[in-house]
Amino acid sequence: MNKIKKYIAALAFAAIFVFSAGAASKSWKAVATEMKGILDDACAAYESGNADAAYERVNDAYFGHYEVDGFERNTQSRIGGSRAGNVEVQFSRVKGAIRNGNDKSEVRAEADTLIAMLFEDAEKLDPPQMSWNELSKFLNAEFEEAAAMYEEGKVVTAEPKFRKAYARYYGKSRLQENVVKSLSAKKDQEIVDLYTKTKKMILSRADKAQTSQSIKNLGLLIEENALSLTKAQGRLQWWGTVFASLMILLREGFEAILIVGAIIAYLRKINQNNQREAKENGVPAQEVSLKPVFNGSMFGILASIVMAIILITITRFGFASGQGQEVVEGVTMFIAVVVLFYTSNWMISKSSEASWSTFIKGKVQTSVDKSSMFGLAFTCFLAVFREGAEVILFYQAMFASSDGSGVVGAVLLGIAISVVLLIFVYKAIIVAGKRLPLKPFFLATSILMFIMVVSFVGGGISEFVDAGWIIPHVIEGFPTISILGIFPYKESLGAQAIALVVVVASLTIGLAISKNKAKKAA
Repeated sequence: MNKIKKYIAALAFAAIFVFSAGAASKSWKAVATEMKGILDDACAAYESGNADAAYERVNDAYFGHYEVDGFERNTQSRIGGSRAGNVEVQFSRVKGAIRNGNDKSEVRAEADTLIAMLFEDAEKLDPPQMSWNELSKFLNAEFEEAAAMYEEGKVVTAEPKFRKAYARYYGKSRLQENVVKSLSAKKDQEIVDLYTKTKKMILSRADKAQTSQSIKNLGLLIEENALSLTKAQGRLQWWGTVFASLMILLREGFEAILIVGAIIAYLRKINQNNQREAKENGVPAQEVSLKPVFNGSMFGILASIVMAIILITITRFGFASGQGQEVVEGVTMFIAVVVLFYTSNWMISKSSEASWSTFIKGKVQTSVDKSSMFGLAFTCFLAVFREGAEVILFYQAMFASSDGSGVVGAVLLGIAISVVLLIFVYKAIIVAGKRLPLKPFFLATSILMFIMVVSFVGGGISEFVDAGWIIPHVIEGFPTISILGIFPYKESLGAQAIALVVVVASLTIGLAISKNKAKKAA
């Protein structure tokens, strides 16, 4: 248990040391504007008949800005993985329209859709240009001038000054909308009622002192609500950052911990059955060492750190690292597919008590041969490596875009909570492994790995699409579920369908063979 805690903590906190890559010097709107300029260039090149140049310019926008500037990773962590997946699909739509020689207007329409999505996300990622407190101060200054005008008897100029300041700084600035959403409709109604009352006082030439004070009171009331709103939204934003940080490690680490935890539980189950077999046969029990699995996981963490450093370093010299990262992730996924498929079939073949007993006796109480043990350790390595480098890059993007120690604290708290949750997941897998009979446990572990196979096939194809190795055919209206490796591409869905058929056939044949062996042994 202590080893797995160290493993999870290392996977999480390895991300922290790379956050010094530098704070974001541009707003996300500025990054979106740069991408818009590049995409406009792409459309212009396509309209002039240079499709190759247009295609490269779209790649410039994707690899040179969407990935390298951290736009993608911030979108994934702060808005959602599905949203980032949809943007990537839209990039593919633009490139596909260019490669397929579509009409100029169709290419332009796809590019405009992408640009709109980028600006929409940039608005969500960027902090407000002016805080609610600053807005209330500007409003108070305008109200002070309106009050002074009224006291001087300049009602004709005081009323529009008062009305326009209220409309501009309370209504049109969305301060009113946020007071209703984040505080309460009652708070807003108090402001509206006082505004209506004060406006009537101005128009009816009410007492100068009372009317002037009413104008000032309205400013103070709005300022008080702006302060409450800032605190409320600050807390909400802080906890939102905690949640985003938590979900990064939980989402990316969940797959790794499922695989690693299942393999560890599986090996412990082997030892448990070895002890029982040894006791029945009156011979010393052979213990399977978990060390290779832990070593494979730790090597995965080290390789993740090295890969993240390489990608971050290369990024400073150009955007080619973005494409290289997609290729590395895609290749790693397909290697993982092969290893997981082999491991799953090996587990299925030993799923019955009789098969396992025969296997044990055939190995003279040696539980796992060297090649199988290497396969299990390598599976853990790939599971951690595939997720680890991505986790580090996610956190690097969050730290680089942070603008204060409060954000750093929120990110660290999210990491800590996710580590605790992943430990609980691991513990649940181990407990289930101890309590479940041999066959159901082996079968459940194998099915889990088969599901990962299908998911990784889709994810691997998607990485190759992003890298430009595959030009996809997009299926209109099909959802993107990135966590399951599901993307609206005919290529990825077709590959997953084939993988699913192979997996189901392998599972069926494996269970049939295991059942026949059990009958013969009986």
